[in-house]
Amino acid sequence: MPEVVTSAFRALAGVRGARAFHPRGRWFTGTVTTTFDPALPLPKGRTEVPGRLSKGAGTPGGAPDVLGLAFRLPGPWDVLLSTSFARVLPRPARTWSSARYGSIAPFRWRGDLVWLAAVPDPGQAGSAALDDLPDELGFTLEVGPPWRPVGRLVARPLPVDDEQPPLDPVRNRPPGLDLAPAPLARLRERAYRGSRRGRPAEQDP
Repeated sequence: MPEVVTSAFRALAGVRGARAFHPRGRWFTGTVTTTFDPALPLPKGRTEVPGRLSKGAGTPGGAPDVLGLAFRLPGPWDVLLSTSFARVLPRPARTWSSARYGSIAPFRWRGDLVWLAAVPDPGQAGSAALDDLPDELGFTLEVGPPWRPVGRLVARPLPVDDEQPPLDPVRNRPPGLDLAPAPLARLRERAYRGSRRGRPAEQDP
């Protein structure tokens, strides 16, 4: 079964010539400003971060999609959030600021299960089109449960989606921070491995 997952995602990435999921997007430069919160190993203070806003299925134009928000914290720690409902269900969104972005699955840190979310400032974009992204998007970062704000993310989209190294939340995370639950984490690892292998420009050591 694991090899079936790897093969399926490798084939999908090969057909697309891009990531199996979130194939279309725009990179951004941004800042994360946080206060110390022991629930997750977030950096304290102001941190410059690269990141990417993307469409999960790659729907054309302004068609709704499960939208992605990914960024790299020092470590490196690649954080991937998607528009979601009820914390664990992916949710198609009509605009970049009309839905909450969440980690979908929790992290396990110091024995506790913790979710991370980014709540967009309202009214920042008119559709889900990549061409409709504003010059700047703001988000409140929250952890839970119980949900509480721990900082801000400000993203400034770049003009094009260039070929920067992909963000990978499976490979890049702080020591001691695990993806949970374990069966889902293993499934995600296989899916990411297949997606990497399906892209000729990438190498999978």
